[in-house]
Amino acid sequence: MIRSALAFVTLALAACGDKQPVASVPPEATAPSATYSAAPPPGVELPPSQTTPGPVPLEFRHVWAIEPADCTKDPGLTRIAIAPGAVKFYEGRSEIVSADAPHDGALVIQVKHSAEGETAQETHTLSLDKETAKLSYQRRGQTFIYTRCD
Repeated sequence: MIRSALAFVTLALAACGDKQPVASVPPEATAPSATYSAAPPPGVELPPSQTTPGPVPLEFRHVWAIEPADCTKDPGLTRIAIAPGAVKFYEGRSEIVSADAPHDGALVIQVKHSAEGETAQETHTLSLDKETAKLSYQRRGQTFIYTRCD
C-alpha cells in the first residue's frame, strides 16, 4: 500500500514538471559533449541542467539576461534559461531538434519554437565569449547580447 502510494506521488510530481518530449531530439544529438560529466567532482553538487545529457554543451547551459536586473526580477522579461534540450524565453519555448557545435564557443541549433499560440521551425546561432561571460544569440535575423546570471 505504501509502495503504491509512493509510486502515485512520484508520478504526480513528475507530471507537474517541465515536460520535454524525448522523441523531439534525435538520438545522435543527445550524446553528451566532451565536457559532460554525469558525476560531479567530490564535494560539488551540480544542478540537473549540468548533469543531464543533451545536445547543448555545458558552457551554454545557464540562465542569461539582456538586462542584468532581469536575472532576479519576477518576471524577468529579457531572461532566458538554456537547458540540455530546450531554451525557455519569457513568453516562449524552443525545443531543440538538433544541435551542431562548429567550433569551440559556437552552437547552431534547429528548434521548434512555440510562443503566443504559434509554433515554427527556426535556426538559432549562439556564440559564447567565455572571458566576458557574454552570449550572442541570433534568431529571426536579430542578434541579442546576454549576460550570464550567476
